[in-house]
Amino acid sequence: MSPVDLVVVTLIVVGAGICAVLTTVAVSSLIQMHRVRREPRLAAVRQAVVVALSGPDDPGPGAFTGLSRSTRRYVSAVLLELAPSVNGTSRMVLNTLGERVGMLGRARRGIRSRRWSTRLYSARVLTALGVESDALVGLFDDTAPEVRAQAATWAVATPSPGAVAGLVGLLGDTDGLCRFAAQDALIRIGLPAFRALLDALASADDDVTGHILEIAAAGGDGRFAGPATDLCGHVAPRLRARAASALARTGDPAAGPVLVGLLDDPSHEVVLAAASGLAQLSYWPGAAEVEPLLSRPSWEVRRQAGLTLLALGDPGTVLLWANAPGDGQAADMSIQALQLRSLAAGGAPV
Repeated sequence: MSPVDLVVVTLIVVGAGICAVLTTVAVSSLIQMHRVRREPRLAAVRQAVVVALSGPDDPGPGAFTGLSRSTRRYVSAVLLELAPSVNGTSRMVLNTLGERVGMLGRARRGIRSRRWSTRLYSARVLTALGVESDALVGLFDDTAPEVRAQAATWAVATPSPGAVAGLVGLLGDTDGLCRFAAQDALIRIGLPAFRALLDALASADDDVTGHILEIAAAGGDGRFAGPATDLCGHVAPRLRARAASALARTGDPAAGPVLVGLLDDPSHEVVLAAASGLAQLSYWPGAAEVEPLLSRPSWEVRRQAGLTLLALGDPGTVLLWANAPGDGQAADMSIQALQLRSLAAGGAPV
């Protein structure tokens, strides 16, 4: 490359850099100007809505008149902004205002739109304001995964039988976002959803069964004790482990012996879940069966064994002291567990 060519290339690069900087400055200035123009209008809408919320349960025409002078976009933005912060009577007032300015009507029509982005926004509006709508149940079968996931979020506030059935159906969705949203929603709904989950276990495939067991482990409903006990013998280690966790959370009196039987499972994932479950149940008769785990090759299993023996009280502590002298993995883990116990009790290190 000749010196002239080098100068030309340098000037082009410098010019492109200057253009990029100027473009960034221009865009930032436009955004700031938009914010400066928009903020006073939003402030006026906020003031009108706050006045309406501070008044009677049924806002009078004055509140509507004040809002009607603002654009729909600003009113909608403020109502959505305030919705997460209000409940009870204030939520009813907010919904009344949303009806009067046409926001909720547009949202109800929007969930039938051909554009998935419009359906998504409309569903978010109805979700934010906690509005029940039979049409929203149909969104569980929407072609867009984002819309299906939003339907799951809506169901938390309005857990009708149809909504719960839609959530259970989403546990087998092909999209991971939808499955996660449905699982999270069912955990948050809790007891009202468990009957449907128990019914679904009878015909669910392995993947859906795993999700249901995770929800059961989070909820701790005693009705899952029987199905979880049966699934502790499933051929898939992943399901045995999740079944053990779910069984422990039920607190069923028969859970302890079942979990003890899983301590010899060939899968260390199952052994971990069983040992952790025994700690949750404080099932001290299982301490002698937990002790051999202190010598397992897996550090995670040895660690869980130490924690479980600590959780089992005096029987577990005696076994830790018995293993502490000498060398080897069992002794090392026992010493670490006893030191942890000493620190937790505020005593001198072992």
